[in-house]
Amino acid sequence: MNQNNKKKPYLRTGLRVLCITIIALAVACVVGIYLLTHVPGEYQPLRPPPTDEVSPYLTHYLAPNFHNNIQLDEPFDVVVAQKGLNEIIVDENSLGWAWPYSLNGVVISAPSVVFQQDTIMLMGTVNYAGFPVVITVIGMPALDENGLLSLNIQKVNAGAVNITLLARFIARQVVAHQLQALPETQWLKDLDGALTDNKSFDPVFPTYDSEKQIRLTKAEITSGKLLLGFAPAR
Repeated sequence: MNQNNKKKPYLRTGLRVLCITIIALAVACVVGIYLLTHVPGEYQPLRPPPTDEVSPYLTHYLAPNFHNNIQLDEPFDVVVAQKGLNEIIVDENSLGWAWPYSLNGVVISAPSVVFQQDTIMLMGTVNYAGFPVVITVIGMPALDENGLLSLNIQKVNAGAVNITLLARFIARQVVAHQLQALPETQWLKDLDGALTDNKSFDPVFPTYDSEKQIRLTKAEITSGKLLLGFAPAR
């Protein structure tokens, strides 16, 4: 057997390994793209309303309910319907800004909220460098025996890929940057810790156009509905 014939098996083996490697990388890329571009079945964002009117759910139910009950200075409950809340969050007239929203080079659009048993899913399309991905934040907020609130963020998905650790890192940078432009208040600091580190906090919030504060005393989530209880904060 001459020297060239001896080299052929090694050459064939090398080519076979190279081909298998290329195929494996191609499959990995396809699977990765599929996982990242996966759209959860729960993600069904509403279209913004065609009119310039503020959401009737906000003006006729949610806002008056809050305002009137706060003036009574007594405990009260508010039921937030998933459909009504989704109507509000896509309506620029209700929010005061329009989608898509650009933040640090990332374009966010088409937000959606889903209420499931004991669970809230916050979803939206995030576009970075022309590559859109549906981001899902899954939380199970709950009040403990001392009345402290934990958002209990379980995970953050990009498509079907769990990116919780990366999301926490990015959230810390974004929140820290945003807080620099806002007045320093305790509830914003608490919200920062709750979002980035799942820290529990005392759920006392200021009220719009009033010196009064309210405390969250109840948070019950069922399919399509969120029940919130409030009481005056003494």
